[in-house]
Amino acid sequence: MSMTPVLSKRNVLDLAQRPMTLALATTLISVAYGVALAYSVSGLWLVAVPIAAAIAFAALFKPELAAIALIGITWGYLSEAANRSYGIPSLTKPLAGLLALTLIVRRFTGRRTGFVSDTTTWWMLAYLIVIGVGLWYARSPARVLQLLNDFAKDLVLYLVLINLITSKKNLERCIWLLLAVGALLGTLTMYQEITHNYRSDFGGLVRTEVAQIADGIANRPRAGGSTGEPLAFGQQLLTLVPIGLWAIIYGRSLFARCFAAYATVACLAGIGLSFSRSSYVALAVTLALFALHIRLNPRYILPIVALVGVLLWIAPPEFSARFQTLQNLLPSGDTVNIEDQGFNSEASYRMRSIQLGIAFDMFIDHPILGVGAWNFTELYDEYVNERGVAIATSFGPPHNYYLEIAAEHGLIGLSVILGILVLAFSRLRLAQRLFALSGDYRLSRLAVALQIGLVGYLISAAFLHGLYSRFLWLQVSLAVAFALIATKEQTKNKTKEQGNKGTREQRKP
Repeated sequence: MSMTPVLSKRNVLDLAQRPMTLALATTLISVAYGVALAYSVSGLWLVAVPIAAAIAFAALFKPELAAIALIGITWGYLSEAANRSYGIPSLTKPLAGLLALTLIVRRFTGRRTGFVSDTTTWWMLAYLIVIGVGLWYARSPARVLQLLNDFAKDLVLYLVLINLITSKKNLERCIWLLLAVGALLGTLTMYQEITHNYRSDFGGLVRTEVAQIADGIANRPRAGGSTGEPLAFGQQLLTLVPIGLWAIIYGRSLFARCFAAYATVACLAGIGLSFSRSSYVALAVTLALFALHIRLNPRYILPIVALVGVLLWIAPPEFSARFQTLQNLLPSGDTVNIEDQGFNSEASYRMRSIQLGIAFDMFIDHPILGVGAWNFTELYDEYVNERGVAIATSFGPPHNYYLEIAAEHGLIGLSVILGILVLAFSRLRLAQRLFALSGDYRLSRLAVALQIGLVGYLISAAFLHGLYSRFLWLQVSLAVAFALIATKEQTKNKTKEQGNKGTREQRKP
């Protein structure tokens, strides 16, 4: 009786390595490119399609590598930039779906690999339910449905990452890829600033926003990165700074440490050119926490201080002018009119203060469930009219993530979000402790760097809305994956110790 050969992963990979297969594939690709060029297909598609095919192949046969690539694409908003600039369909959605399908196939076939879970997963599901409940009472259910769809995708991404990033090697690959993304965006931002070529956005990766920097300095381009939002761009990069500092100290080779140093410089430059005051404040706290973490060791502090000093020295004059506007937030010692103090001398201060007041009023009026996801803007005009303030209507969400959550989801939603944040920190603390106990101080320090980066993000979130909360959910995913890896390594070490102990006992006479 003949047996039909099974097309396994190994068989496919072996087949792909055969010379005849490679020759045939090369011929077919050449023919396809010839036909495409004959019909004047855009050269960008000729590059994008093979990349997409390679990632899809990796998702099927090397899903761990595809998951790492997905982190870089998502963190850098690369797919959105390509879609916005060239009309290329989003890659993140089908890739995340393909990886999720791979996990399901693994679960019910072959080795029947079980799904990895964590307490944080249930809290994430709880937040999904909190958003969905808003469909019943929100004034605009369509807005609720939009956030429900977006967070559902973030949840799928979270589940994919914690189930595929399951080794120390792949975790470090994620970290270095994030630094590479930060280096890319920061480098393009610096190049744009040096050449003053603000018209070119480099495929949507370096968008700018023209705005007033300070009194007397108007119409100055602000770096917005791939998101196009300077505040989000600063938030995106400042999270990477402590990771870059960790890599400078603990890189395994001279090249790795030099690359980490450059990536850190690029991130700092991007933060500076965003002219985001919230990012400046969060960055100052982040650097201070990292200095305390390394216990003010002159061996590390002096180069960091020198690096920051050089960047401040070569920074454009608008940077210091922008930084000085933070003084407007400090109350004067004299009793004078608030306008004379300069507290509301900028329109942004005034609009944001009114926004925050309206968000607080919405929370007071709807303290339990809020007004519904993304319904702040739906009720904004109504609250503005009630206040009778002279400010433009149809303004965006409040520039405070926590007040935004309170206004739109009430105490229940705010409690769930805070619970997720506490769990993320606890997972990083667990990873820090377990790797320290096993003697792997390098990864233990990485857990600390991720904690400091998360602190910086949460500080900047007090000055920015939640439209770019994807950065938060990626950090939560990495925190949970880190803890699961640490627990797995501890179990492996205990099993090994017990095996060695049993061997020694057997050898005793």
